[in-house]
Amino acid sequence: MIHISIIVPIYNVEHYIEQCLISVAQQSMTEGVECILVNDCGRDNSITIAENFIQGYSGNVKFKIIHHEKNKGLSAARNTGIRAAQGKYVFFLDSDDFLLPNCLYSLFSAATENNAELVQGGYSSDSEYLKNLSTIQHPSFTDDRKYIMKTLLNYDVNPVMAQNRLVEKRLIVNNGIWFKEGIIHEDTYWTFFLAKHVSRMAFCLKETYFYRVTPGSITQKRNREKEEKAFFTLINDFTDNIDNFEKGAQKRFVFLNLLVMKQNGFFNSSKGFWNLVRKFLKKCSLLEAFLVVISLYSKDFVHVNVVNLLQKIFILK
Repeated sequence: MIHISIIVPIYNVEHYIEQCLISVAQQSMTEGVECILVNDCGRDNSITIAENFIQGYSGNVKFKIIHHEKNKGLSAARNTGIRAAQGKYVFFLDSDDFLLPNCLYSLFSAATENNAELVQGGYSSDSEYLKNLSTIQHPSFTDDRKYIMKTLLNYDVNPVMAQNRLVEKRLIVNNGIWFKEGIIHEDTYWTFFLAKHVSRMAFCLKETYFYRVTPGSITQKRNREKEEKAFFTLINDFTDNIDNFEKGAQKRFVFLNLLVMKQNGFFNSSKGFWNLVRKFLKKCSLLEAFLVVISLYSKDFVHVNVVNLLQKIFILK
């Protein structure tokens, strides 16, 4: 019986893939674990290294490789892995990262003890953002859907990333929570829709995953055209899907992404950006709409204070 399906997209990671796979093979929990490698047609020796590793491996983890016919991107690779997964839970592992030795045991124990649909692991990383988040205390388990929604949609208290989460495959498939293909910032997109369906969530208070800040990775390289497309897609689809359950948390999430667009100039034209803003304003009260506009126009001291005020209004709703 497969308990956990680890999904590892592989694309141009020849310097890191072996360490990644070794970390899976050396887990304290290997029974009932499969590791699905999705070859997304990179241009280096990543797959050759992975194939050689698997050929020399003789442990309990069931490794297998699925080959894409052409490069499809991270979202498509993860979706391929989900469809092939046989485990009750799926776990997303980036091929330039690695697992800490008790990762799977710790997460699976938390899942089974609490009958959790989602378990969030702790991070070890050189990232200052993740270091700061590691100091925030969460309950070991909660079935408070309001708390879950607010936590998953708050960059300041929880990482908005797909990695290092144990998620029931049933939850993903039954609710159509697939990764949006053809865009970057796919984790942000996926998390917004995941947050709408999780009713039982556990937090592993131990570090389980090493997140590597890799020079040249998707998150480190900025492509203006791809950024524009991603943020337009995110905000447009998020706005269309704001519902009445914890509406404030959803609106805050959209608002913060609008701020990123404005601050970084990720929009094709002023007209296009403000059409997106107007769409969002229709979901806001008059006071919220007024403060959103002020936030997007103002700068410095006024901007910071209005933004903070508006976030508090959203959070308290």
